[in-house]
Amino acid sequence: MLGYGVCVLKFQVFDADYTYDDSGKPVLRFYGRDEGGSSVCCFVPNFEPYFYLKANVDVRDGLVKEFEEIVRVEEVQRFPPVGYFRDPILMYRVVVSDPKDVPEIRDAVGEFGEVFETDILFRNRFMVDHGIGGMGWVQVEEEDACGVRVEGVSCDKCVVGRLAPINVVPNAPFRYLAFDIECLTSGGMPDPKTSPVILISFSFKPAHRGLDSLVLVAKPASGDGVEGCRDEVELLRRFCEIVRDFDPDVIFGYNSNGFDFPYIVERVKHLGLDLKLDIGRDGRPVYYRRIGTTSRVSVRGRIIADVLPIIRREFSLKQYTLRNTAKELLKMEKHDLSIEMMAEYWEDDSLLPVFIEYCRNDSHLAMEMMTRYRLLDKHIALARISGSLLQEILDSGQTAMIENILLGEYRANGRVVPPRPSEKLSSRRKRMGEELKGGEVLEPEHGLLENIVILDYRSLYPSIMMAHNLCYTTEIKADEPDNPARIITTPTGARFVSRNVQRGIVPKVLERLLEQRVEIKKQMKSAAGADELHALDATQLALKILLNSFYGYSGYTRARLYSLNLANSVTSYGRENILHTKKLIEEELGSCSYGNDSKRVFLEVVYGDTDSVFVKLKTQDNHAISPRPAPLEEPHISDIGLDEAGLVGEEIAQTVTSSLEEPMELVFEAFARRAIFLAKKRYAIWVFEKSGNSWEDGIKVKG
Repeated sequence: MLGYGVCVLKFQVFDADYTYDDSGKPVLRFYGRDEGGSSVCCFVPNFEPYFYLKANVDVRDGLVKEFEEIVRVEEVQRFPPVGYFRDPILMYRVVVSDPKDVPEIRDAVGEFGEVFETDILFRNRFMVDHGIGGMGWVQVEEEDACGVRVEGVSCDKCVVGRLAPINVVPNAPFRYLAFDIECLTSGGMPDPKTSPVILISFSFKPAHRGLDSLVLVAKPASGDGVEGCRDEVELLRRFCEIVRDFDPDVIFGYNSNGFDFPYIVERVKHLGLDLKLDIGRDGRPVYYRRIGTTSRVSVRGRIIADVLPIIRREFSLKQYTLRNTAKELLKMEKHDLSIEMMAEYWEDDSLLPVFIEYCRNDSHLAMEMMTRYRLLDKHIALARISGSLLQEILDSGQTAMIENILLGEYRANGRVVPPRPSEKLSSRRKRMGEELKGGEVLEPEHGLLENIVILDYRSLYPSIMMAHNLCYTTEIKADEPDNPARIITTPTGARFVSRNVQRGIVPKVLERLLEQRVEIKKQMKSAAGADELHALDATQLALKILLNSFYGYSGYTRARLYSLNLANSVTSYGRENILHTKKLIEEELGSCSYGNDSKRVFLEVVYGDTDSVFVKLKTQDNHAISPRPAPLEEPHISDIGLDEAGLVGEEIAQTVTSSLEEPMELVFEAFARRAIFLAKKRYAIWVFEKSGNSWEDGIKVKG
């Protein structure tokens, strides 16, 4: 036996849940893979669930006596979630014996005061408290396994210990499994009550028992990479056995969450089989639930990723059928079989091999899309940065990531987080949110225009929040700073303390994310190869997503942390900013020189939309010609080159940026030779963008 505190294992965290020891205490389980390729499950005992209570009376003795599920109640000093406060206030940390008891106790103690952090998942609570993030690496320090049975999981290595985060950049060697099913139907869409599953194909990476692919057939069949089964029941059993034997980290298909997984689950239910579909690492069956038009699938210890919705988010295609997606993205042909042809090919042994290869190709195409385009890289980066589990990133989107970041930051700053709002509160917020105004959109100059410099504000809303210290934690609600000069009053009239009084939590987070993104983009310029460049690009895109998510979250009616004052203040500064930019360009800057002979162009803002400004270059000062002349009557610039236009754009950007508060920045984005504006947010432009030392042109259409 090694001494306590000795590192016995290091692995990358993929998933987490909890079980119970022999005495009924909760034990966390963390699943992942180590650098040698072994799957791992670490059992972590001795962590207690808790929440916070703000009460006007001392409730310590009373709560412990009234609720046997409460282990103890501790006095703590914490700041409320929203508002500037000079000092923390008295709260109670209520520690319970079982995470499942929290909802009942929460409802009962609510009469004593206000509760906080009552709906944080037990695994997430542990991860935040210990600095452990999804897809991050941890080291295991051995701990006494007394009462903890290392059983019930299917992993190469199972240990009991304490976890500590470590800094490891590369990913563990993932095991990918793509699959696809085919059903036999008499016509129309397959129905799990009447249409049997007759083929299941797998694509493995790395190879499984010498095979890159395998097709299960629900009747006797043979061939390379083909396994015949007695019937559908054996086919479904073999499906589970193969998944468990291959032990994948990621399971996916094309519309697998929308069709394949739910179909198999419902088919097994209809057949009344004792088959559990226990393909998870904990022995529990596949679980899915419908949420509107989508399905969420859970397989404990593994990551479930449907390729179709990822492709929809990442690529703009005319159609998202597997056939069209394969053709456009992979340059590979997929030959479809009609429902009638499937029935014919199934019954005809001479045609069955064609049907088998058809099914094999579907899972192969899903694997090609996933691995060739490295579709998970950005999601992995989001998990590492936000600390959320990868499955949460794939299923829940930006809200889960932002809340996980804020939960950690609030904890570090002695603040509590409220529970998710009730439907009633969300509805009230929604009614109030009708007052939320968006960004400023300037009326465009209609018609065909020439020679337009396009400039963008870099991360406008995050920059505004940083520049003006806008945060839930800096809004003035009760306490005020002693010096009124240290109060920021926004264009909406909302008041926040300046950074000299207290730096807001959100601005600090945004600064860190922005600094990381700048550093990553520097590293991209010296990347060693295509793989490193892709990984860095995925990381900077993930950082961009997070940077731009905090503003939207502040006005999201279902957010834990919601502030209409904050959201409105951000957009009000944005509207003020674009009007200031137009005035500065036209009235203070007015014109720019270009070319070796110091020719001048005069500047007119012809359109603006939230964070973008379109500036027309002219050979006359707008004040020297008749008001609003037709575009064709104006002398146009025939000799300005792309590089010269770029220099004009850079000069405009630098001039405007020098008038702004840090870190706000206007940057030259592109030059349009021609543009036609029909209305707000409706235009088409022939645009040139600089790429290295050259220019690339294209047509961009909006609306």
